[in-house]
Amino acid sequence: MAFFKRPTRVDFSGLAALLGAQPHVLAHGIGDGDVVLAITREELALRREGQWQVWRWELVAGGSWNGESGTFTWRTMDGERFEAALTEENRVPEAFRERVLASTLVQSVVDARPRGQVQVVGRRSLSPDPQTHWYAVPSGGADLNDPVTREAVVAETDRLRTEYF
Repeated sequence: MAFFKRPTRVDFSGLAALLGAQPHVLAHGIGDGDVVLAITREELALRREGQWQVWRWELVAGGSWNGESGTFTWRTMDGERFEAALTEENRVPEAFRERVLASTLVQSVVDARPRGQVQVVGRRSLSPDPQTHWYAVPSGGADLNDPVTREAVVAETDRLRTEYF
C-alpha cells in the first residue's frame, strides 16, 4: 500500500513551445485521453486532443472543483465558461484559487440604481513585467450602458487607480 500518490508525469514540451519558454507548473490535473489542466505561475493551460489553450491569470474570473463529478469549471472575465473532467485533480483547486487571488489587486462594489451592482476589479498579470487591467462586472440587472451607472463606475475606477497606484 502506497502512503503517497505522486501525480502522473506529463510532457509539457508542447506548452513550452506555445509559450516560448518552459512553464513553471505549480500543479496539474489529468483527465481521460490526453486531457491535462495545468496551473502555472503565469497562466492556466488546458490540453485537449493534443492542443493547448492558455489563459493569463488576470483574464480568469474564478472557478470551482466538483469532486462528485470530477469536473473543474472556470470562467473568464468576459463571461466564457470552460470545464475539464479530471480523473486526477491533484492540487489543482488550491493552486487555481491561489493564482486568481494573486492576480487580484483590488475590488470595489458600485450600486447601480435603480437595480443591481457593478463590481470594479483591478487585476494584474503575474509576469515579471506586470500590467494592471480593470474590469467592470455587472450583476443583478445593472446596465453598464446607463449613463449614471457608467459615470459611477468610471469615477470608482479612477478613485481606485489614484488610491492604490
